[in-house]
Amino acid sequence: MFDFDAAAIRERTNADPAFRLDARYWNARIGFELGAESYELRIRDGQVEEFARVASVSGDCDIRISGAAESWEKLLQAVPPPPYDDLFFGGAAVGFRVSGDVVDAVGPYYGALQDFVAVLRQARSGPAPARPVPDARRKFDSAVGRYLYLPVDGVEYRVYFEESGDGPVPLLLQHTAGADGRQWRHVLEDPDYRRLCRMLAYDLPYHGKSVPPTGVRWWESEYLLTRDFLMKTVVGIAHALELDDPVYMGCSIGGHLAPDLALYHPDEFAAVIGINAGLATPAARGNKTGESWYHPRVGSDWKASAMLGNTAPTSPEAYRRETGWVYSQGGPPVLTGDVFYYATDHDLTAEQARRIDTSKVAVHLLTGEYDPLAQPGGTDELARNIPGCEYHLIPGMGHFGPSENPEDFKPYLLPILEKLAAARPRASGG
Repeated sequence: MFDFDAAAIRERTNADPAFRLDARYWNARIGFELGAESYELRIRDGQVEEFARVASVSGDCDIRISGAAESWEKLLQAVPPPPYDDLFFGGAAVGFRVSGDVVDAVGPYYGALQDFVAVLRQARSGPAPARPVPDARRKFDSAVGRYLYLPVDGVEYRVYFEESGDGPVPLLLQHTAGADGRQWRHVLEDPDYRRLCRMLAYDLPYHGKSVPPTGVRWWESEYLLTRDFLMKTVVGIAHALELDDPVYMGCSIGGHLAPDLALYHPDEFAAVIGINAGLATPAARGNKTGESWYHPRVGSDWKASAMLGNTAPTSPEAYRRETGWVYSQGGPPVLTGDVFYYATDHDLTAEQARRIDTSKVAVHLLTGEYDPLAQPGGTDELARNIPGCEYHLIPGMGHFGPSENPEDFKPYLLPILEKLAAARPRASGG
């Protein structure tokens, strides 16, 4: 059914510049089970030594990747449909299995595996449509950065934030787990958003330019992001900056925080916008993958390629790669510690969601079609249980809409901001 030209695949892979970089120093044997068909790939010193069809995958392979033939058919389309776009993340929901030691085999070279799958995809379906991104063509961005000293639970944190826009809506922007406020750079520069909002994109403590506090011995304890600390930090920033009825918007852990703020702090915000938000995510609990993101033997390439797998294949590759790049620069424990909130401490129930009063705080939910929470029981379940909330599923969008595909994200965000701006009291004499 697949019948790859093994010699041509070997030559294409060894000529691929991304694979050559990602596979440096790699020695491995990888087995592929495509339904009833099997192939083996042998890598020596970062080069494909052999790719061949075999009767069955050997038991001594370092990595074994298996899936139904129909699933491989979808994965190898020029533009894979959701959630068939990545073996490890979206693919896990539809029966793909990546077996092998995450620390020693999968994690360090997952980027190279993604590159190899891309070679198979192009050999089978031709090149994917390219989406180039334009140069900025300006000398300076409009966003200006500065630091805020913020006390939380008796500890002083030096919090970095960038500000842009002079519109009537004060808009706080919360980044995803393990990242920082750079994810919002496209939003901060958009002239329509700047007209409607005063935007403030901050780096949580321990993230980006918000270095750890000097007043505690943080290096002696495990970093874990809790709901209580996260809410106190965001509310504290709003108070310190003296924001009047601010709007909160966050993605991933920030998306989860949106309904938590609406439930526990309804008087602090005029509205919350949750990107890829949901009720409790127990499926993420006990997942050992997160531990490998904070392991002494695994480099930051694993974080970057893992997050690339959570972007959509329809997003511009330059922005997808940039999103992964930001993740590669996070502090060693930060992504794993942030996932504690995402998987455990965010434990919102349907009954609690039904208590959110959208007459006090408006709730808007946006989820990408390629995001795991686009599946049944994800964001749609949260939306069904919040009376009066507004929910949109964004076609062709992944987990990081504002950073991976700002152009296609805008038609869904802009009407929300226009509605919120129109509802603001007019200034006297305006």
